[in-house]
Amino acid sequence: MKIFVIIVIVLLIILLGLYAFWLKLLKGKPGRIAGAEVEKKTFEEALVVDVRWRKEYARGHAINAVNLPIKLFKNNSDVLDEYKDKDIILYCVVDVTSRNTEKLLRERGFTKLHIGDGIKQYDYGKAIYSNALLSEFKYRISVSKNKQFLNLGSEILSDEEIKVSPNEIDSILDKLNKDSEIFVYSDKPEESKEVCKKLGLDGFTVINLVEPFKLDRYKNAFYNKNDYIETKDDQEASSCG
Repeated sequence: MKIFVIIVIVLLIILLGLYAFWLKLLKGKPGRIAGAEVEKKTFEEALVVDVRWRKEYARGHAINAVNLPIKLFKNNSDVLDEYKDKDIILYCVVDVTSRNTEKLLRERGFTKLHIGDGIKQYDYGKAIYSNALLSEFKYRISVSKNKQFLNLGSEILSDEEIKVSPNEIDSILDKLNKDSEIFVYSDKPEESKEVCKKLGLDGFTVINLVEPFKLDRYKNAFYNKNDYIETKDDQEASSCG
């Protein structure tokens, strides 16, 4: 009986220790930017990057975040190199993957890096549309088999685009097809957020350009398709730290 009591006490101590460790892990390291502040950032203020797997991002993410999984930077991707002068906020589930991504980017010469709250620390807006930087936006357009262009700004991308001001989006909903990918762009991308949110909630598949659309930059934009093609392993992956 005495041995049984000792075993129970030892097991309880172990369980309490594991629970304390789990709580510490959930809190992550200090020095993160609060999630509420992360989602307030405009593109001019900072580029917000979700470094989780694409499958996780698709379930919901910060309203202003693009998705660039850590795997890209482990594979030496230069997808962010032209944004080295911008403040970049990284986030994941807690802060393990984001801090590992930060280390990889610092090795590439990035200095203006910050860590935001993970989804375990803050309930992000769970945007149900995709954001993209210019290179990914151009790539997605090139491979899309069924697409529509929604221009909320001034510069024209396509003769087939639907051009409308953000506050008049209801007037063109009947022209949009839920079987198409809707590519949304504007020279004032902050005005696109509410439109994309509405379209996402209405069941449209939306790819939103998070940076200002400039035709010359679009024409000269380079993309590496390997940054965006998912392997079977990538599609099956479902968790990060």
